[in-house]
Amino acid sequence: MPLKQKKKKISAKKMQRGTVGNFFVYGVVALLIVLAVTAVGGLPPESFPNSGQVVNIITPTPGPDYNNLQLKTFGYTVVPSLCKIGGVNNEQTILVGYSPLEGQSVGTTGQIKVWVNDEGPPFISPGEIVDASSGAVLKPGDRTAKASDGYYYEPALYISPDTAETGGHAHFPDYIKGQFNNSPQTFESNPDNPVIVNGPAIDPIPNGGKPIGPNPNGDKPNLYTAEDIWNISGLGLTTGTYEAEFLVHDGDHDRGVGCVSIVIQ
Repeated sequence: MPLKQKKKKISAKKMQRGTVGNFFVYGVVALLIVLAVTAVGGLPPESFPNSGQVVNIITPTPGPDYNNLQLKTFGYTVVPSLCKIGGVNNEQTILVGYSPLEGQSVGTTGQIKVWVNDEGPPFISPGEIVDASSGAVLKPGDRTAKASDGYYYEPALYISPDTAETGGHAHFPDYIKGQFNNSPQTFESNPDNPVIVNGPAIDPIPNGGKPIGPNPNGDKPNLYTAEDIWNISGLGLTTGTYEAEFLVHDGDHDRGVGCVSIVIQ
């Protein structure tokens, strides 16, 4: 009997030591968890933040340099702030058509187009001369000339994130068709006598464009339509998805800004 009691006492001590050891291990684990949460800035919020800002993922360009997963194959395009209606973008309705349409693709040898419709002939840069049969710009005008809003008279295309509001590089049209005004200063001094230049007929506006003619901003009908065209080969772009930002002045005192995601194949 004494031997059996001694064995029981030894077992109880072992159990006590095991319990203390377990508490120690749990304590260390809990401490590590607290330290980890502190290091990453706390627990994640239950609801994700929503700033309203749209982010598009740019498709990486395939090639021999990207046969492995690399961070440099990832990029993000943020929709430019000028695309929001208001401020400089006070008459977005003048932009009645795009090619390619939102999210559609175009080849590297293709073209990007935007159609502009207003009650006055849309402005281009002062003194610009356009071929009457093809619309090709024969002699660029003063493409540094700016309207009162601080942006160019000449229709301009920007590729995000190199946008107008960040002082990015402006791409000017290779072709201009339809009716337009290449003497915007003349209009400023005499708005009742705008200079109208008749270029070649515009191309048909793709399905999904806005109707030409009605004017949602006034009583005068929108009689004049211009088409601005950029050769993709002159934009320095490879295959991928891009956010295109168009800044176009109308035929009087307003401007339309439009943004379209374009896939180049």
